[in-house]
Amino acid sequence: MAIRRCDMGLRLLTGFTGGAFIAVVTYLGGSIYDFVYFGITCIAIYELSKVFFDNGFGFGAIVNYMFAIALFIEKVTEYHHFFDFFMFLYISVNFLIFVFNKKVSVKKVSEIIFIGTYVVFFMYHMMLMNNSKYVWLIYIIAFGSDTFAYFTGKFFGKNKLYPEVSPNKTVEGAIGGIIGSTILSLIYFNYLSINKYFYIIIFSVSTSVFSIVGDLTASKIKREFGIKDFGYLLPGHGGIMDRFDSVLFVAPAVYYFISIFL
Repeated sequence: MAIRRCDMGLRLLTGFTGGAFIAVVTYLGGSIYDFVYFGITCIAIYELSKVFFDNGFGFGAIVNYMFAIALFIEKVTEYHHFFDFFMFLYISVNFLIFVFNKKVSVKKVSEIIFIGTYVVFFMYHMMLMNNSKYVWLIYIIAFGSDTFAYFTGKFFGKNKLYPEVSPNKTVEGAIGGIIGSTILSLIYFNYLSINKYFYIIIFSVSTSVFSIVGDLTASKIKREFGIKDFGYLLPGHGGIMDRFDSVLFVAPAVYYFISIFL
């Protein structure tokens, strides 16, 4: 019991410290925000490359580090319109590796592109939200959905959501997470004096579902590879990917909704 309390205390301390750090970085915005999220992206590449290739610095990981550097340069310099070119170059490099390296299989290239899409491309949208008042919605939905889902599932959960992938998640918890994050989103939009309630509710429900999908995606990867956590960087939580799995899916959803409807 004492060990469990110690683990919970460590988890809470890490969560509070990490949350405060991200909140301060997001509030400050600017270059420091871009550098922090570039660093988070690189750590996530390392963690997933260790899982998929058992090497965080092999050529598969290096290709994705280069992709992350390219998008970082595109974001923070005057080369703001090179995104399409960098995407084309990234995919072309992977095909060239497949064609001219006899040791590289379709499976290996697919895994490299999977990591590049899952981590680099999705996390890039966090940098695109730099200095936006809507960036807070990503945290509100991702972490709000997760928190409400946990407590709703803990007290009311009966029906398993996807036991083959995540045995502890329940349908009731998922519904609670969606409702909770939707309420939080409505409160924040009201704070911003935006009253397009029809769009806001559709947005909130949809992005909450993306948050759950992000969580399940990470869970399925861990289950397939037989691991508990992606890393050990965050005591009591695991690795960066264990904390940002939902954010990866929510960030693009928020970015495109804001770009199209607001």
